[in-house]
Amino acid sequence: MDQILAVSNDTELALKSKAMALQQFFREQILSLQLDELAPAVQHWVQSYHVEIDKQLRLLAMDIMFLQAARQSVTAEQRRQQIRDRLTTLQRYCDGLLGE
Repeated sequence: MDQILAVSNDTELALKSKAMALQQFFREQILSLQLDELAPAVQHWVQSYHVEIDKQLRLLAMDIMFLQAARQSVTAEQRRQQIRDRLTTLQRYCDGLLGE
């Protein structure tokens, strides 16, 4: 995720590619983990994080599409800031899930 946080240096295509890879990693590596061995309260807590992370990843994809459609440099910079904020939120969710 740290690579994606360097939004200002990436082209929209590279940013989209990295976001898609992040989403794929989340679905294949994180969502596929078995939660059966966890206590029910912990399962619920982890599933809540999963839902929020999945939502933020989908919103990130939309933010990138809006960035690609931006015609004005001011609008593009606003979109890049929105992407940075979204990635920061995702980082906080991941830290929370890992208990950091």
